Formats: sequence, C-alpha cells, structure tokens
Amino acid sequence: MAKFRRLVVRRTLTLLFLLAATSAPAVDFKGRARLWVGPAIDSNARRDFVSPDVGTQADAFLFGLGQLEGVLRFGERVRVSGSYDISGRKFLFIPTEDTLVQAAQLEATVSFAQYFAFGLSGRARDRRGAERDYTDLVGGAVLDFFPSAAVDVRAQISAHRFLFYNRFAYSFWGPDGLVSARYRFNRRHSVSVFGSFNPRTYNSCARPPRGPEGTQDDCRVPEVPRADNVFGGGLSYSYRGPFHFTFSYSYSDQASNSFGESVQRHRLNATAGVRLPWDLMLLGSLTWQPAVFPEGVYLSPDLTVLEEDENVSSLTLKLVKPLNQWLDLDVRYAGFLGFLPNNEFVYVRHVVSVGLAVNF
Repeated sequence: MAKFRRLVVRRTLTLLFLLAATSAPAVDFKGRARLWVGPAIDSNARRDFVSPDVGTQADAFLFGLGQLEGVLRFGERVRVSGSYDISGRKFLFIPTEDTLVQAAQLEATVSFAQYFAFGLSGRARDRRGAERDYTDLVGGAVLDFFPSAAVDVRAQISAHRFLFYNRFAYSFWGPDGLVSARYRFNRRHSVSVFGSFNPRTYNSCARPPRGPEGTQDDCRVPEVPRADNVFGGGLSYSYRGPFHFTFSYSYSDQASNSFGESVQRHRLNATAGVRLPWDLMLLGSLTWQPAVFPEGVYLSPDLTVLEEDENVSSLTLKLVKPLNQWLDLDVRYAGFLGFLPNNEFVYVRHVVSVGLAVNF
C-alpha cells in the first residue's frame, strides 16, 4: 500500500510539473548594442543664425554614441521593449559647445481579444551643454488594433512635460494625442498616416500685439498664460526591396495666443538606402521644411528645440563599409540650411565625420 501511495504521489507530481511547464509562457529576448566613435568637423559649431555676409566659427570635435535596445516577450501576448542612447561631443577650441544627450524609451503591451493590445509607453530625453539644456518627458497609454497582418492602427494618449532650463519661459506641459495607421500592400510596399493634437500651457504669460508705435510689453495686463494648440498630420510611402526608399510629407500648425510665437511648418522628406559594390552601403536623407510665421515675426530660433536642427532643411549622407561581422567603418556628411524672415538671417552648417562602429 505504501509503495502504491508513493507511486501515486510521484505520478501526480510529474503531471503537475508537466502542466506547469506547458502553461508557463515561453520567454524570448532579442537585443543589440552599438558603439560609434570618431572625429568630425563642424563649420558652424555655435549653430548661429547670421547675416549672409557674416561668417561662422568652425571647430573640430570628437563624437561618441552608444545604443542599447531589446525586446522581451512572455509567450504570445506580453511584449516589453526598451532602448537607451547616450551621445556626446567634445569640441577642441570651443568647449562651451560640448554636449551630452541621453534618451530612453520603455513600452509594455498585452494583447487581448485577438485583434487588440493595450499597454503603457514612456520616453525621456535629456540634453546638456551649449546653452540648450532641456528635459523632455512623455508617458501614457497606447491601444493597438491589428485586424490582419497588413493593417495596424495605434491610438496614444500621453502627458507631456518639457523643461527648457536656459529659457524657462519656453517650458510647457499638457496632454498629447496621437493616432497612426499603416497598411502593407505586400512585403515591399506600405503606406502610413498619422494625426496629432497637443495643447500646451507654457511657464510664461502671453505677449500682447505690438502697440501703435511698434512697442511691445512683456505680458498682457492682466496676465494671461501662454497657451498653444499644436496640430500635426502626415503621410508616408515606403518601399523595401533591392533598395530601401521612403517619402513622407507632414504639416504642423502651432497656434499661439502669444504674439509672434505662431508658426506653420511643412516638411518633405525622402530617405533612401542602396548597396554598392565592395560591400558598401549608401544611406541618404533629404529634408525640405519651409516655415510660415502668420504674424511676420520670429522671436527666437529656440522656439522648438526638441530635436537639434529639426526646424531647418537638411541633407545627410552616410557611407558604411563592414570590416567584419561586428565592426563597421563609416563616413558621414550633414548639411543644414535655414532662414529667419524679416531680418534676412541665414543658418548654414556643414558637418563631416569619420567613425568606427562596434556592433554586439
């Protein structure tokens, strides 16, 4: 009898172990790391808007970039993804332009009802140096809808806090709303659209219109907080085949109750990548983004500083040569061009760099 009980217990424990093993979600992790370092030359190290007949100060700098990213899956329903970037520039003769930038992103989603996934998403970016110190924080909820392998739709509601330390009046907070969708015709062709609305309340009061003699007070009396409504929308087409190509158009309308702060911006971008002989890869991006200031005033080039140089037209080229399975050599060029209305100031900048990248 005792032998029989031991056999029953042993078989029961074995069955429970097998059930637990089959019901426990399989855990899968994929990640990569990249480190890029090298020297560069910047024709406009101070990023100055100047008159056409005034030159800018050039300098050389050392650049470093580290990237970490990974995706963790628990079975087929739970997905956690994250990334962390850190980059720095050390100038040789203008140390005031040294910068350190960190960015992190984390997202977790759980799928349900076969076609949906719900989750939380957050990102943070911190930049220090060159009198452009800021912290940008965004966090909220996401809802994904994927009725088929060809369609995916995302709706996102977030809280946004932006802190611009050098000019705190340009700090703001408010909700962010975003809806995006993508349709894949096949493995090579796809189109995407998005729309966003971001009402912002600033840490400053709204400026009144100019007086009859061209004077302008710092704030309205009584004081009215500055409030902007930022609308955005766009579409893009992508091709993935023997070469990669993406063309996109977006429009942004920042309507402000503060005089001189409203801006409307169009953005056209074409990005391409193609393989060349000798295992070379050529990547290029051309951006044209004219801006319209309805009140004919542009008070500061720091109105939008969430991304460096995002407010000007640009051309970037990168040539990559793999040396082995984990080491790449690349040469990069970036050119920027922008204008300020009414004062004829121009922003011209050229950056050339040579770097060695290690991939893990």
